[in-house]
Amino acid sequence: MRKKNVQNTARKRTVKRRKMSPLLKLLCFLLSVASLGLVVFLGFQLFKLDMLPLTLLLPVLFVVVLITLLIIVFSNFKCRKNVSKLIMTIVLAVLTAAYGLGNYYVYGLSNLFNEVTNLTDKVVNKVNVYALAGSSMASASDLKGKTLGIVTGLDEQGTNRCIEELNKEDVQVETAEYNTLSDLLYGLFNEQVDGIILNETYENDIHEQGDYTNFGVMTKRVYESVYYTDRSTSQSESLNAVDSITTTPFTILISGNDSYGSLAQTSRSDVNMLVTIDPSNHRVLMTSLPRDLYVPIACPEGAEDCPDDTLNKLTHTGQYGVEATDETIEKALDITVNYTVRVNFSSLVNLVDAVGGIDVYVEEGLEVDTFYANGTEGVQAGWNHLDGERALAFARERHAYIDGDAQRVKNQQIVLEALINKVISPSMIINFGSFIDALGGAFETNMPADQIRSFIRYQFAMMPKWNFESFTILGMVSTEYCTIQGDYASVMIPYEEYLETAKEKIDAVLSGKSSDTIDAPTTDTSLLTLRDYSEYQDQPSTYENSMPDTTYQEPIQDYTQDWQVDDSQQYYDYVPYQEESVQDDGNMYDPNADMSQGVY
Repeated sequence: MRKKNVQNTARKRTVKRRKMSPLLKLLCFLLSVASLGLVVFLGFQLFKLDMLPLTLLLPVLFVVVLITLLIIVFSNFKCRKNVSKLIMTIVLAVLTAAYGLGNYYVYGLSNLFNEVTNLTDKVVNKVNVYALAGSSMASASDLKGKTLGIVTGLDEQGTNRCIEELNKEDVQVETAEYNTLSDLLYGLFNEQVDGIILNETYENDIHEQGDYTNFGVMTKRVYESVYYTDRSTSQSESLNAVDSITTTPFTILISGNDSYGSLAQTSRSDVNMLVTIDPSNHRVLMTSLPRDLYVPIACPEGAEDCPDDTLNKLTHTGQYGVEATDETIEKALDITVNYTVRVNFSSLVNLVDAVGGIDVYVEEGLEVDTFYANGTEGVQAGWNHLDGERALAFARERHAYIDGDAQRVKNQQIVLEALINKVISPSMIINFGSFIDALGGAFETNMPADQIRSFIRYQFAMMPKWNFESFTILGMVSTEYCTIQGDYASVMIPYEEYLETAKEKIDAVLSGKSSDTIDAPTTDTSLLTLRDYSEYQDQPSTYENSMPDTTYQEPIQDYTQDWQVDDSQQYYDYVPYQEESVQDDGNMYDPNADMSQGVY
């Protein structure tokens, strides 16, 4: 009797196992089919992407497919117990999810190449009507019958478009013409006019003027006019492309806009760095040009209102597109730029955060307690780990250094080298997904997608150890007239010897040599020669010991400037102090906003 009961119990357990097994078997089979299909599709996408060398891709795919097949066979034909079947089903589920994620990122990477290399054929331009912060005007209708100040010859196209759009809304305004940007600001803050019409790109020029550092807080935008201009065809594809960037040395211009958000909007070129790469000898030369370098602008074909062959800050050329910056630098150094890459503030923040931050080394004496640009924590002597915001602030800092802009461009070189080293490091395996997500919309280039893929393929195949070299062009700080700004501004007149050395160093790397074979100029400025701009006789110049002929008057004196510290926000801001203090409406530093928000 007992024997019969034992047999019945065993039979019940067997029946119970048989009732559960079909569900596990079905799930296991479906996951097997899905994982095998996804790994095959992943291999197809990788072949189509053509980014990895076949010597690496084929063995890796063979091993991955082989392991997948072994797991599938073991799961479906060798597992006889529910526990082992369940474990292998979970393994298959993990594999299926991993292969699905891999396909997603490879597909995104493929789209990324098309996104960054297919430049839009339109450029966004914004012209605003500004009024004092305390003004009662709040919309276009409030401007009817008002007098708005404009600068004669300063973005006439944008100004006229703004007035025309107001007229279409049945808003007629009077205009008062001023000679310079300084005069215009004086007129606004002394209430000579009700408001001013100004292209948004000039806001950053205003923030650099000590009397109006907090322009974004002291004023408000009453009306915004947006229009689009055609982008020069020279930017859509390089006119100086090389046959193969994996065998032929080439030079890239990295142009960094001083703005957040979309790359399609016009903005100054705050960072200008030439990166010359010799792939055969694994050498990278970074040549930095200060943003305030005083040079003749070379206007690209089709650039409207561009004052060709007049003296300006290099940064102002960005208002006419990266091609204007490109051609201006080519003219100043007598070199050829093969490709351009355009980024902005958001690009750097997102990319640095995506790779998990970067490590930079700071020399003794170059410590910074708090960065002026956005009030973030500074850097100490030695190694510092920086997130995106601190990396951006480090790359923009100049007020804390005796060398000012010269040290800033050195910091930019340090940040670029640190970012490159992080991207090619093994840790990128972990951060690859977030890095690919951050790349989307982070930059645009006229380098063809197939060239980019070939260079990545070259990096994977050769795994070269890159040697970084650097050089910075220097000059004498002066106050000169800038035609684009329509006013006098602090500039840097380049030393002839530094311009010549920059060209020679670039030529050395292009010919397969180290840039260190070219000696740097002496640091004794008394032995250096400023670039001669005497041919520009029709352009006012204090460099020629002539005084500015301008109607500019002293700024309003009903306030004194004072430093205020907001301990709760932990940043410094330059705020005008008045008897009735300007109220902070929250328009302070915002990483997603433009630089009109009260902090330069």
